[in-house]
Amino acid sequence: MIPRLLPVLALAALVTACGQPSEESTPAKPVPSAASAQPAPPAAPETPAAPVGAVALDQEGLRLVSETGSTRLVAFGVPTADAVAALSSALGNPADRSVNSECGAGPTEFVSWAGDLDALFLDGKFAGWSLGSRSDGKVTTMDGIGVGSTRQQLTASFGDLKVEESTLGIEFTAGAISGILDKDGPAGKVETLWGGTSCVFR
Repeated sequence: MIPRLLPVLALAALVTACGQPSEESTPAKPVPSAASAQPAPPAAPETPAAPVGAVALDQEGLRLVSETGSTRLVAFGVPTADAVAALSSALGNPADRSVNSECGAGPTEFVSWAGDLDALFLDGKFAGWSLGSRSDGKVTTMDGIGVGSTRQQLTASFGDLKVEESTLGIEFTAGAISGILDKDGPAGKVETLWGGTSCVFR
């Protein structure tokens, strides 16, 4: 009986061997998932700031006006470095920097730009501005008031205009903005303007 079992056992061993994977077989390559196969989405581009086109006089500081018409206030109280950098973005590099120790408010730093515009700084902060008689007319309020504007234009723009003769000349106050007219009467024209802390000697 034993000799007849040998062919059967040999056949069973052969079938079992064929069902086992060979140790030398090459493993299948992994199939990339859908997530790894997709390229990463590009980063959204940063929106550039609107180019600054001009600076406007304001009762609370100086206002940057972009080429699109939007505005941003550089307010009194802003640190000196921040205010100078912001204003230089529209006016270019300052033409001069100086300190006057005799101003009534204390030692005052003046940063000057072309067009006879000065920014005044006290204790490291933006405190005031002044526009001189040599202004080129490019710097005005948002209503267009600047050197050369008439008293009638001042009244139309501010309404609460106060005019009096002082040791400085024909001095006016319109809200928080002050200045000097070249003469009294409706035809008087603005010679100088200032806002915030001033350094005028009466």
